[in-house]
Amino acid sequence: GGVVHTWSSFRVILPIVLGVVGWICFHLHQHFLASNPGVPSRLFRNRTSAGGYLLAFLSSVLLQTAGYFLPVYFQAVLGTTVMDSGLYFLPFAIGTLCDAAVGGIAMSHLGVYRPIHIVSFALSAVGFGLFTLLRADTPKVAWAWYELLMVFGLGPTISTVLPAILAGLPQSDVAAATAVFSFVKTFGFVWAVSIPSIIFNGVVNTNLPAVPDADLRSRLADGGAYAFASEAHDLAPTVDPAVWSEVVRVYVTGFNAVWWWGLALSIVGVFAVAIEDSLHLSTELETEYGLQEKGVLEKKDSGTLEAGETSSTSV
Repeated sequence: GGVVHTWSSFRVILPIVLGVVGWICFHLHQHFLASNPGVPSRLFRNRTSAGGYLLAFLSSVLLQTAGYFLPVYFQAVLGTTVMDSGLYFLPFAIGTLCDAAVGGIAMSHLGVYRPIHIVSFALSAVGFGLFTLLRADTPKVAWAWYELLMVFGLGPTISTVLPAILAGLPQSDVAAATAVFSFVKTFGFVWAVSIPSIIFNGVVNTNLPAVPDADLRSRLADGGAYAFASEAHDLAPTVDPAVWSEVVRVYVTGFNAVWWWGLALSIVGVFAVAIEDSLHLSTELETEYGLQEKGVLEKKDSGTLEAGETSSTSV
């Protein structure tokens, strides 16, 4: 929408309407008709689990947004090769994994998750705010530390959000809650590509008149800027420096719009932590996950379940 077709085009409106209607119908089916729903509505009636799912969605959007556009910044603005952009991205990639482990260890020792989530999204907001300072002359040490600061925030959410979700639910819902958590994370990854791309492409199109070269304008227009970045390293020396500086400026303006989007979502995440309640994190597991010993079902049906015997819902 807004790039290939206008937002008023039926080619844009129809898929959105069908998607919303399909989403509503799916949840109505899960709530009223499904005998064993894959997305039980009771998971969202709990305050802490509902807040946790929102944080899971936001964190996946923020992680994927940064991971999707940082390599393009390295190639289009800094003029690196595709290989070098991958190397420049290593602080973000490795830092995310390390900080996920740190977050899990901190939560297991402290027994809390809300303070970790507040600090995580606050650091994410600072990181995206610093990303708005990225330019063609930004030194390596600066953008490397910006990356690390970003993952200091978002990394711990990978390992600390799911335990917070499960803390407010009975252990019989662990399997369903974990499956929904995976879906929400994946759903966030989809939005992290589509919405920022629309923002980026729209801003690039708006600023393209500043590029005096008609051929470059046509290659950057209507979503072409993302793919064009991989050619920037080889093409820049062949283009007039004044013209290329305008191309870089267009990219920087587009990236800034994406970083501001990330900053706004990070702030939403900070306030969304208030939805969560401070619950005790269980250290014991007492559930049969739907398993049932032979003979218990017959006793349960006949009302002769003996003392000391336990049963759970059969699957």
